[in-house]
Amino acid sequence: MTMADPIDVREVSGCTCLRARRMARQLTQAYDQALGSVGLTVNQFGLLAKLYGATQNGSKGLPIGALADRLGMHPTTLTRDLKPLRAQDLIAEAVDASDRRVRAVIITGKGRAKLRKAVPSWRRAQKRLEAALGSDVARALNDILDLASTKLRGRGVDSRKRPTSGRGPGRSI
Repeated sequence: MTMADPIDVREVSGCTCLRARRMARQLTQAYDQALGSVGLTVNQFGLLAKLYGATQNGSKGLPIGALADRLGMHPTTLTRDLKPLRAQDLIAEAVDASDRRVRAVIITGKGRAKLRKAVPSWRRAQKRLEAALGSDVARALNDILDLASTKLRGRGVDSRKRPTSGRGPGRSI
């Protein structure tokens, strides 16, 4: 395409990524609003829940890399997102028992209490979403998102790789 070639706005507006990001923003706003009363964002809630779940199988925490993999995040993005939780003493870091060079992230007692306090607000947000979409659409949306994630991962699409857009490390639209 040259500078003289017209841009088909209809083509761009059909972009799967832009549509998914719009939906993600709408969902994030709804959950952040619900969880704001307990002082968490939905991202922080998810991190605490993932760390809580990791302790259910006897683990003393998750290494940053393993946690990033489970969340589909780049480790440096995860490290940045963990800072506010660490500052509130909701998580802590420890040396991984299997490899002393690796930092493991653990949920603290204060973090468990915050998560317990947040779950009712999260459940209300879940119910509002299901009521707005309808249970069949909500279930279908979850199924499609899971399937798409699996297919993209299977095709070598790695969400943890840094973009090379020229906007700086880790920055994208």
